[in-house]
Amino acid sequence: MRFLSAMTIALLALVSPLAATTAAVPLEDLIRHPEIHQVKISPTGSHMAVARSYEGERVLVIMSLSPLKITGSLRFRGKEEVGEFYWANDERVVAEVMSRRAALEAPVNYGSLFAINADGSRGKNIFGYAAGEQQLGTRIKKAEATYAHATIIDPLVDDKNEILISTSPWARDFESHGDVHRLNIYTGVRKEVVGLPQVGGRAFTDGKGNLLFANGTNRENKYELYGKADNGWTQITHPLLRSAYPVGYDHANSTSYLVVDTPEDTETLVTWDGKKNIVKKVLQHEIADISDIIRHPRTQKPLGVYLNPDYPTVQFFDEGEGFAPFYRGLKKAFEGYHISFTSFTRDGKKGVLQVSGDRLPSDYFLVDLASKKVDFLLSSADWLDPQKLNPMRAESFEASDGLRISTYLTFPAGTEESGKLPMVVMPHGGPHARDFWGYTRDAQILSQNGYLVLQVNFRGSTGFGNQFLDAGKNEWGGAIQRDIAEAVQWAVAQGHADADRVCIYGASFGGYSALMNPIRYPELYQCAAGYVGVYDLELLYKKGDIRRRDRGVAFLGETIGQDPEVMRANSPLYHTDKLNLPLLIIHGAEDERAPVAHAEAMLEELEKNGKPAKSLIVAHEGHGFYNEDNRRLMYTQLLSFLDANIGVGAAEQ
Repeated sequence: MRFLSAMTIALLALVSPLAATTAAVPLEDLIRHPEIHQVKISPTGSHMAVARSYEGERVLVIMSLSPLKITGSLRFRGKEEVGEFYWANDERVVAEVMSRRAALEAPVNYGSLFAINADGSRGKNIFGYAAGEQQLGTRIKKAEATYAHATIIDPLVDDKNEILISTSPWARDFESHGDVHRLNIYTGVRKEVVGLPQVGGRAFTDGKGNLLFANGTNRENKYELYGKADNGWTQITHPLLRSAYPVGYDHANSTSYLVVDTPEDTETLVTWDGKKNIVKKVLQHEIADISDIIRHPRTQKPLGVYLNPDYPTVQFFDEGEGFAPFYRGLKKAFEGYHISFTSFTRDGKKGVLQVSGDRLPSDYFLVDLASKKVDFLLSSADWLDPQKLNPMRAESFEASDGLRISTYLTFPAGTEESGKLPMVVMPHGGPHARDFWGYTRDAQILSQNGYLVLQVNFRGSTGFGNQFLDAGKNEWGGAIQRDIAEAVQWAVAQGHADADRVCIYGASFGGYSALMNPIRYPELYQCAAGYVGVYDLELLYKKGDIRRRDRGVAFLGETIGQDPEVMRANSPLYHTDKLNLPLLIIHGAEDERAPVAHAEAMLEELEKNGKPAKSLIVAHEGHGFYNEDNRRLMYTQLLSFLDANIGVGAAEQ
């Protein structure tokens, strides 16, 4: 699949030679950040912009395609680096600015925007706290500092100077409404278009600069959708559309496409003729919600959907003037991989294709839709050989109450038929999130060191419909934990796992489950490792970023309740007497989502009860470790811990 192109060689000139791979993929290669983060083609197809890592920072490299050469670059240095980026017109790129606070290793998006020409000229902060300019004695309007996040909602392809943005203020109480602005991408001067009707949402357009919708949540954390009216916004009360999310527009038929959050079922894609108030069902999958939309490369009209019932799949409902058959041909050419386009030229004749899989973080290809030619561009992680990574297998089982539970199994190389393997159960975070089939760093690290890895989409996970999601409400310590335990029992019964060599490890809500599951089902595990976990449910109301806003408190009320006795009954902190197994507690000292107080209280309580645990608390890290040295330390300790307790003997020193 891969070969060195002139594009690759030009970009590699920016970095040191890549490390050679060995038969077993070493930990050092798996903890590295990707080199290539995103690739996008310019509207005319004359240039390509690439976000990549260079000397520990994310930078932007811009290249002309004919002749093939680097024409410009953007590197902030210091505490700032390039985040997501967009082509605003044929010559200018707008990039989000990621910033490292003094206390954190991981960069954070504070909503600032920086613009630069393809030749590297006219670089300028155009929105955010650093965009202000002095107004000394002039009537010429200049850019102003703004303490808010900006989301680009429309590049305004017919306007060479402006883009449309939706903003969200930095207000400490998270209750201030944002606005829609037209933002000049050269000067940073902005003009307010309209205020937003709710908090925590954004506005949506028809792709031609006309506002159609805005969304947000009320103080009770209930989602609301609004339609654009002559004077502001009107809340949409159509019973099928109250919780709908806009995903596209068909100019030929003047209809909007929305994904409807269907009660007691999976999401439904519908069209809505606003003038006639007619809603038509387009598509709904039996098992899975809609992950994303496939759009026509020129008109951006929705043509199909991405789905993730187990393995990723696509489903078209419109042939799109031949695009759907072409896409199916690409899918066949890249059989066994997930494909999606990152960008197209304005005429829809060329695009950048991203290809990924369980053994491939991402490769990028330049696709000529007219000639059907596909050329390899770049790999996000050239040092990882797909042939040496381990495949992920999707399976499912029926829970004791009849719910279908999907799982992913990653086997050590050559062991799929061996049976009775040492297993690490890895529940995901959230809990309102899910695991997907694809490249997963932790699953690769653990399986490369001899462990079968079991991931479980327990009830309460997203992506499987409202009924499945609602089944996890107020079940953090109950039915969710039962699903995880039954997944372990299922894996043992299938002959995959050795019942006497099972440990559990997870992050965030997965860290909570890593301790709560052994409390509920002590017979299943030989050890447990919690990473940036929540261990005291009451503490979520007292510390951390969730409790700072009314909507966050409403979320906690919906998911864990407010009864102190119930919260204590479902908090690992108050059940350390039942944790009679080796424990490892890992946490970032600057974690705001699950403050380090959770880990400190847990370690103190374990010590008090004569059950000291191994621990790793790392300064300057937040909700998940970002620094590669800290990752190396963490995974080395985790592998040594697992090695000592379920005996693989493969921990790296």
